[in-house]
Amino acid sequence: MKIKSLALIAGLTMSLGAQAAVTITFDEFPATNDNAPITNEYAGLGVTFGATNAGTWGGLSAGDPGNWDLEGTNGPAFLGNNDAGYITSIFFSSLINNVSFDASRSSGSNAGQTLTISAYNGAALVASQTITFGDINNWTSVSFATTGIDSLILDGSDTGFSPYGIDNLVIAVPEPETYGMLLAGLGLIGFIAYRRRA
Repeated sequence: MKIKSLALIAGLTMSLGAQAAVTITFDEFPATNDNAPITNEYAGLGVTFGATNAGTWGGLSAGDPGNWDLEGTNGPAFLGNNDAGYITSIFFSSLINNVSFDASRSSGSNAGQTLTISAYNGAALVASQTITFGDINNWTSVSFATTGIDSLILDGSDTGFSPYGIDNLVIAVPEPETYGMLLAGLGLIGFIAYRRRA
């Protein structure tokens, strides 16, 4: 009976890793190319953006509208930010466990520019990291593997003009089947424990 219980627990542990990935390349819709922020374009994927971004841009291979000197990492387009505060807010409709994206400074920015990324669950800060950008169009990958993230705040901090772009946003959301398997497994373990006592 112990072997069966251990096999069941091992199966439950493996099932907890099941996650669906959503990838946003910013090539899914035509680039705005006009400093008009995107907000709800990706709401159907469970992602919305605050209104302080500079919209999506076509990239170098699309003629470099806006003179960003950037080419997206997974297609030409990217989400830009050249707003005075350099804050990009990303909101998730459900809690996520893993998120990653690529970021680069763009034309007109200073060498050594930093980007601080903070992950939140409501008002509670759950993780944070700061990256220092390399050369223009030299993308840096950023990732968080933290349970319970509902928003990211990207803060481009530097003196002077500090524009940057982000691309290839990948979000891992637990699949509903994961919770069902977990509940079924816990119920079975409880039943086995009950039978042992009887």
